[in-house]
Amino acid sequence: MKRNDSGQAVLEFALVVPFVLVLALGVIEVGYALLDQHVVSKMTREGANLISRDTSLADAATAMVNMSSRPVNFSNGSSRVIFSVIRNVATVGASNYNRPVLYQRYAYGSLAGASALNNAGGAFGPGPEFQALNSDNDTSLQITNLPAVMTLGGMLYVTEIYSRHPLITPLDQFGIQLPPTLYSIAYF
Repeated sequence: MKRNDSGQAVLEFALVVPFVLVLALGVIEVGYALLDQHVVSKMTREGANLISRDTSLADAATAMVNMSSRPVNFSNGSSRVIFSVIRNVATVGASNYNRPVLYQRYAYGSLAGASALNNAGGAFGPGPEFQALNSDNDTSLQITNLPAVMTLGGMLYVTEIYSRHPLITPLDQFGIQLPPTLYSIAYF
């Protein structure tokens, strides 16, 4: 006696296909997110390397714009770079003596994103250097969440990049969300 199993096979196929589809879309989307995060991290390290070599912050921003590639694009509003130079104040008697302060700061790009280096603010001069007006005594320039890696009078060069990560698959239609913004920070 011969049985007809075609109905069972169709039913099993219909039950398995959505899971395989979600798994395939997830692998593709996570792969692209990892690739994009790698690009953002490499550009962040390159930015920190640039400013550590006495390149002005404005010139470093121009270089970053010229070398940007997917997903980092400063011209269409999908990315932002923040350059920070931190100095450990060596002036004896200054309010900020032996404390890390934000010595220079410049941000370029229209994507929303604030620096992870917490400080209350401070006033900065014009470009191309964007140097703090009173780094020795303006206590609002102090950085409090920095690893203890600085020596007296030392400098630390920091670059941060925010970039949008657009989805390339309809994975979000299945209720699975990936971060819409990528972030990287590099210290030199």
